[in-house]
Amino acid sequence: MWPLFTIQSRDLISRKITGKKCRNIFLLTFLVSFIILFISYASAAPVIESDVKLTNTTNANHPSWSPDGSKIVYAANQAIWIMNSDGSGQKKLYDGMAWEGEPVFNEDGSKIYFAAESKKAFSARYISIHAMNIDGSDGVKLTETADSRNPALSPDGNLVVYSSRVSGNYDIWIMSSGGTDKERLTDAQGDENSPAWSPDGNTIVYSAMGDIFTIGINALRPVQLTSDTYNNIEPSYSPDGNSIVYASNVGGDYDIWILSADGSSHIKLTSDLTDERAPEWSHDGTKIAYASNKDGEFNIWVMTVENGSVELEEIEDTPVASEKVINNEYVIKLRDYAANKPREFIGIVLLGSFLFVVLIVGTFLRKIS
Repeated sequence: MWPLFTIQSRDLISRKITGKKCRNIFLLTFLVSFIILFISYASAAPVIESDVKLTNTTNANHPSWSPDGSKIVYAANQAIWIMNSDGSGQKKLYDGMAWEGEPVFNEDGSKIYFAAESKKAFSARYISIHAMNIDGSDGVKLTETADSRNPALSPDGNLVVYSSRVSGNYDIWIMSSGGTDKERLTDAQGDENSPAWSPDGNTIVYSAMGDIFTIGINALRPVQLTSDTYNNIEPSYSPDGNSIVYASNVGGDYDIWILSADGSSHIKLTSDLTDERAPEWSHDGTKIAYASNKDGEFNIWVMTVENGSVELEEIEDTPVASEKVINNEYVIKLRDYAANKPREFIGIVLLGSFLFVVLIVGTFLRKIS
């Protein structure tokens, strides 16, 4: 009887010890999984130091920095507005009782170029490019007859690049800052829009048929930087000319992306379930102004980017050989989700792994108890 009691006692003690060890293993597993999850999110944290809403209006869009970074000009409610770079001092500059938009500063900040709806007697309405002083005075129309829009001044202020339908569809054109010497730069079958200058004034980046292109002002052929099934639009060079910021609907909604100037690498800056559009770098390279409806209405926002911390991810070509995988709809969606929303994908994978470990440990504990 005594040996049997001793054996049962030892068995009970052993079970208690084993159960205690398993509980410790469970707690350790939970702690390790939590730490891994936290580190993954911390290491994948965005490179945005701050994100500030500057306006409180409706239909605000197309922000553009003054050369000294002290002002931002933008369009809202079919009029041209200006404000200080911190959002104070908002003032309406021009409202011609028609549509006005796409404003930009010239090279020294003394003038603003923009697009506006125009109409001549006995003719249809069309969009033309205008220029005015920074206080809204002395407005001058620079283009006539056909739709012309998206003006951007060259770094030296001598040239204006813009998109125009003079030849049928939208092409990229160049003219003098006074509106003379118009010359077509591109001639493609689809529409080409949103041109912007490189800092050295030798190259123009623009969007066409959902992709980003560049072309030298003396080049014969454009260079295609993106090639996918999404809509990549509204590109703008960084002040050092090494990167291009643009908007893309890769994740369904429009987000802000940064692309290397040669198209070899990129990174996603925003992952909101709203639209972020029309990004433009400040001239010191520390901030990006953009339009977003994250608060319901489209307003102007400014994000501050961590200095030197934007590390672009290399774009890998998808091998054509794995045809079965590529043609699988679910695999494509999973691959795109992982590529375009890496932080969310890592979080889901780690959370799933943690729940799986909890399930296994819980099952083991129930069996031994």
